[in-house]
Amino acid sequence: MSLRLRPLQWPRPLARVVLLAAILAAGLWARSASGTGLASSLAGWSPWVKQTTVTLYFADASGKFLVPVSRRMPTREDLPRAVAQALLDGPVESSGLTNPIPPGAEVRSFLLADGLAHVNLSAAFLSGEPETARAAVVETLTALPGVDSVALSVEGEPLGGPATRTPMLYFASENGLVTVPTEAANPRAALAAYLAGPPGPELLGLPPDVQLRAYEYDPANGLLSLNFTYTPSVRALALNDPEGMRRVLVGLIASLTEFPEVQAVQLDFEGQARL
Repeated sequence: MSLRLRPLQWPRPLARVVLLAAILAAGLWARSASGTGLASSLAGWSPWVKQTTVTLYFADASGKFLVPVSRRMPTREDLPRAVAQALLDGPVESSGLTNPIPPGAEVRSFLLADGLAHVNLSAAFLSGEPETARAAVVETLTALPGVDSVALSVEGEPLGGPATRTPMLYFASENGLVTVPTEAANPRAALAAYLAGPPGPELLGLPPDVQLRAYEYDPANGLLSLNFTYTPSVRALALNDPEGMRRVLVGLIASLTEFPEVQAVQLDFEGQARL
């Protein structure tokens, strides 16, 4: 396997991965990205209307994991509220995903001030799994530029204090990427957690025999360069399950670019494969 591309720059946080997924789908391992949970929903897209790519966090069919879904939405002043409404509206039926927000939940009021989004929801929000629903709202809104934290309330009653974004590890599943919260405080700790492997056999990460050979970070351009061992397991995964390999690499890059200081990632497997 020989793969060489120039390093790419992505905007924060998951829109950069959409571009990578498109490149991978076009040539690296030629499969469509439409079933990965990262494909943009382009229904109603108009090229003359300025669009913003946002990330909505829905749940997989089991309800165990949040799944990032990229969607194009018109760029406008009330984009954060529109994104919150899109999350409440749920995923498209054909996606196979579920909505962690209980049906009937409505946005009573929305105010964004000094990076803090105040979201007041109707009582139906508490009828499901409040913690999962809250995580979906917080992760979705803090993925937007200008939103640093979220204060949720139900019918005016606060649900705890303001919540900030929890860094996520993105592992490959049969149908796309799923998120796993991590306590990692920096990219290197997140990388170590990612290399430790996914939390369940239904998820896929880099093969366990892969080891990190070099870790270099250039703060001038936010480029993180990683060199891994090129093991038989890596070669077998790329040849026997190219879609799985594609998702693993996209998930690794998404995990590292959760941290704003990482603007681009360069992957090298002992010179045998580079991205």
